[in-house]
Amino acid sequence: MASEPVVTSKIYIPVCLWIKISLLVLVLYWLSVATEELNAEPKNIEKRSGLFTDSKKKQTSLSFVNTHFSKDPHLDSALNESILYFKRTPKDSKFWYGQTEYSKEEVLLSLEELQRIIHNNTIEEIQNEIQKHFHLKELSPVDGPPTITGYYEVRIYGKTKPEGEYQYPALTPPISEFSSVENPKLFPRERWREKSIWEKYSKPIVFLRLTDLHLAQLEGSALVQTETNELFRINYAADNSKDYISPSVFLQGICTSLKPYQLSNCFQSKPKEVSEAIFKNPRYIFFERENLSKSKTKTDKTILGPFGSQGIRLVSFRSVAMDKQVPLGFPVLLTFQSKEWSVNHQLVFVHDRGNAITGVGRLDYYLGSKRGVEEVANNLLTKGKVILLLPKK
Repeated sequence: MASEPVVTSKIYIPVCLWIKISLLVLVLYWLSVATEELNAEPKNIEKRSGLFTDSKKKQTSLSFVNTHFSKDPHLDSALNESILYFKRTPKDSKFWYGQTEYSKEEVLLSLEELQRIIHNNTIEEIQNEIQKHFHLKELSPVDGPPTITGYYEVRIYGKTKPEGEYQYPALTPPISEFSSVENPKLFPRERWREKSIWEKYSKPIVFLRLTDLHLAQLEGSALVQTETNELFRINYAADNSKDYISPSVFLQGICTSLKPYQLSNCFQSKPKEVSEAIFKNPRYIFFERENLSKSKTKTDKTILGPFGSQGIRLVSFRSVAMDKQVPLGFPVLLTFQSKEWSVNHQLVFVHDRGNAITGVGRLDYYLGSKRGVEEVANNLLTKGKVILLLPKK
């Protein structure tokens, strides 16, 4: 009985060593596989991960997961707006990004190619086709990733005649006689509060509350509904060439919220302070009226967007405002994540400019005119990724 443990021990030790040796061999094998992967050619990595690479071989990671192209009518509309804009430009027009010049024909061909790519390919194929036909330029400002904000079309009520708090007219551009010594178009905001001035030089489109007029002038347009249930739009037509000063500068510690769409709440308790702050902003915007046909007022979805720059119609979630360094009409891939939602390589188009949208590191995302969108737009302030799609030479 005492000799049995000795026999068992002699058998156990070799088995244990065999297991350890087998494990060691297996580990060495996987290490060799991993080394081969690390040393693989960049093009093999691109095939596996679906990376896009620009002409400088700097990899820009793109993924169109959960991105809809041909199924989105807004995308078709936005792309068509860009195409129509370039078709309206003179034949010999030139467009610049940095030191690179693009002809009208080059840009139009690239947009028409983009339209074909979107309509005729799967998501995976779209990735490859965009890489093939466009140079992907990621905009990287020196102070960090691009800043993304949101804007929207204001919905307000108005009166056909001045009544109660609806005393402030949305005015058409002033008309002055040739012999006039002063140019009324350059008058600061303060002068346009005088009835004698606007009756002499301009025409009222509709009468609004002061805070709503400020909001419409800030955003550049507004959908207006009157006491007769008439719905129309007032669009930016001209300005007095003065710099904008935000009323929030003068309302620190006076208003609980300094967000433009919430100034009307502060006005109820502090009308004098809010009025003075608004009139200290010298910039003044003039409007033109756009009538909307009945067929376009039944639902939010059928209402055409307001005009952006150069007569381009804005399209919800597909139009953006950027600095003049980025040519109007050019396509952009936009990525960001905020508290409300995230956007992954959304294909958008530069359809607008903004007085406060300066530098290639700024992008203002147009969110449309649906009710409740103002809160989302005013709360959107985040960092993101902006990739400009440039026609390949």
